[in-house]
Amino acid sequence: MPVRTSRTCLVIVAALALVACGARTRLNEPSESSEDSGAPDAGRRDAGAPRDGGPRDGGPGVDAAICGDPCTDGVFCNGEEVCDPTTASCAPGLAPDCDDGDECTRDSCDPGRDACRHRRDPRDEDLDGVGACEGDCVDTDPTISPERMERCDMIDNDCDALVDEGVLSPCDDCRPGCNQVVIPDEDGWDTSTSGGVEVDDRGRLRLSETRTETHFAWIANTLFGTITKLDTRDGSQAAEYDSVILDGTNDGRPPGERCRTDSPGGNCPSRTAVDLRGAVYVANRAFFNQGTVTKIAGFESDCVDRNGNGRIDTSSDLDGDGRIERSEPGEFLGQEDECILWTVNVGSPGGVARAIAVDASGHVWVGLHDAGLVIELDPSDGRTLRTITLPRTGPFGSFRPYGAVGDSVGNIWFVESGSGNIVNVDTTTGRVGARETAPAASGGAVSCPNSYGIAVDARDRVWVAGFLCPTTYRFDPSTGRWMDVALPDSGVTRGIAADGSGNILLASSHEWIRFGPGGTISASDPISRVTILDADTGGSIRVIGTDADPLPGMGSTGVGLDSDGFIWLVNQESSTATRLDPTTGRSRDFPTGDSPYTYSDFTGFALRTFTAPNGFLRTVVAGCAMGPTEWERLDWDAMVPRGSRVEVRARTADRIGDLSAATWIGPYTTRPTDLALPPGPVAQQRYLELEITLISDDERTSPTIRDVTVQFNCAI
Repeated sequence: MPVRTSRTCLVIVAALALVACGARTRLNEPSESSEDSGAPDAGRRDAGAPRDGGPRDGGPGVDAAICGDPCTDGVFCNGEEVCDPTTASCAPGLAPDCDDGDECTRDSCDPGRDACRHRRDPRDEDLDGVGACEGDCVDTDPTISPERMERCDMIDNDCDALVDEGVLSPCDDCRPGCNQVVIPDEDGWDTSTSGGVEVDDRGRLRLSETRTETHFAWIANTLFGTITKLDTRDGSQAAEYDSVILDGTNDGRPPGERCRTDSPGGNCPSRTAVDLRGAVYVANRAFFNQGTVTKIAGFESDCVDRNGNGRIDTSSDLDGDGRIERSEPGEFLGQEDECILWTVNVGSPGGVARAIAVDASGHVWVGLHDAGLVIELDPSDGRTLRTITLPRTGPFGSFRPYGAVGDSVGNIWFVESGSGNIVNVDTTTGRVGARETAPAASGGAVSCPNSYGIAVDARDRVWVAGFLCPTTYRFDPSTGRWMDVALPDSGVTRGIAADGSGNILLASSHEWIRFGPGGTISASDPISRVTILDADTGGSIRVIGTDADPLPGMGSTGVGLDSDGFIWLVNQESSTATRLDPTTGRSRDFPTGDSPYTYSDFTGFALRTFTAPNGFLRTVVAGCAMGPTEWERLDWDAMVPRGSRVEVRARTADRIGDLSAATWIGPYTTRPTDLALPPGPVAQQRYLELEITLISDDERTSPTIRDVTVQFNCAI
């Protein structure tokens, strides 16, 4: 029969089981020691090695029910013990975390107080007198503490969370000899050696509003081979030079020899061309002899102290009377003048150097009239870079260049005398363009077409003076079309130029000139006359210097402009130059040398305004007083809008007077630039001269420069 068990019995059995589970021998007997020493208590069940008691399930009531008694021993410092129901035993608790997060205290648990204890710990591990808790940021290095001075070593020596503050060189490094020079200084930009630039109302350097700073006219005096440097501000003669320097490297004629056109004699200078740095290049025709080109410095800083006396010996108006006089010692130095830089042969003897122009890069282009050649020269030393043959113009030979001018798109244009022919040479490729011939004048004059001087306007249109034809011609390369403008009242037009206001100017030397049989020439009395007309329409014609209201001077062959907007006429017959205010009509003439004969860009106005609208400034930086100067870095702070750019060249010398003979390095076109890298390195000499050039490629915008910074190091 089945055994049946009552409910009461089950309860009793369960109770007995619980008692048996929690029973321990002498469970409620006190331990041998009543003090908690912190060591495991041998008289308590929770003593012994810790065991994983698992998660606590319940509280003291559960401990008592399962483990026989609450597991806690009442000691704070060894943590709160727990009962592990899986083993029915007490497990050690986790000791309290007494770390207060302060490295300057020693942290412990105090069993007597049942609390964490934090004692200050003035430790000084590097024994420098300042502990980590007193601000020593690196307590393992005795050279670092708040009491140390900051040194330049890329370490925070004085524990102020800053590195090398107050001890870096101006170059932000630890080299004691490294320096930076900022241009301009507190006095602003020094524009004493500059051209085409100005300082705006915010102290920034920019292109001048006129884009041209031309204060000198360089006039070739044909008869005895000299060059007059005329100051256009007051008409005074600033200097006079021989048109050649005979240094044994060329075959120029003796200085002062009278020019002859029918037999050998004289250097016979004629055309001059002024570059962007104010220097002038002179074409010496030297009929039946060796033609030459001479370069004369525009600034004394570009002259060369050849005799080593520590100064530049050059022509000047010492007595201030406005004239260079041979009788006044020191005013004219001839072959001893140190501003005559070089003279070079161009082509072969008999080539006759007539046409001359400077391109936007500064290279010089010379047309040899009788040889039908064009020669490109390096502006630094005059060496020949290219020789180009011009096309044949008929059965008698090649194109004979008579005048030259550069446009803004990289061409040099040449004109023949008397034929109406023009041709261009691409200055990059050297390619010769097609010959273009002016049409017969619309008036049907028998002497047309004809030609003499040449110019370009602001739209790169080529203009030709009609010479014996009472007309001027305009050729537009973009359309290939010619326009002729009748000038019945102008006379014989020879020199031609464009101003900055959209006008064309022509100089007239005579009312008429006629060539007769056997080469005979007859002419009217010489005159001084200028014709002004609108370059776009050919209209608004004004003739200044009429019989009723004549201009001073006789035989005007050349016309040019200065930076103040005045018109200058070169008068061959009267050996003068006339200054004319086109607005008021006021005029005055000034003496030049004997028989001036120049009708090219003798002020540099056309080059600066149309061919290469730019300006420049030069400045000198002094480096190390002793030892070599390591020129390191160049930078500039500028705004360079589209259509403009900045270029910088550099040269060095140990004496300021030797800078002019040093070779320019550059141009540098990107910033910042390392002066030790190409196109450098810049030589380690004491003085550095910078040439800062501002360029407008579109003739409308201008870069502006706030400052230029030069970094150099003195190895001390």
